[in-house]
Amino acid sequence: MLYAVLIISILTMFYEFRQLKEKHHVREMVVSSILFTAGAILIVLKIVHVELPSPLAGIRMIFQPVSQYIASILS
Repeated sequence: MLYAVLIISILTMFYEFRQLKEKHHVREMVVSSILFTAGAILIVLKIVHVELPSPLAGIRMIFQPVSQYIASILS
C-alpha cells in the first residue's frame, strides 16, 4: 500500500510538472512540488500509524492570543 501511494503521487507530480514546464510556470512548479511533498509525507506517516497532531491545535495556538486581545479591548 505504501509503495502504491508513493508511485501514484510521483506519477501525478511528473504529469503536473510536464504541463507546467511547457507553459514555463516556474513559481507554480515550486509551490506544487512543496505541496506534493508535504502531502506525500503526511500520507506516508498516516499509513505507518504515526500519531499526527490535529490542525485545530495550531489554529487555536495562533488565534487564542488574538481573541484574548480583542476581548480585552472590548471589555
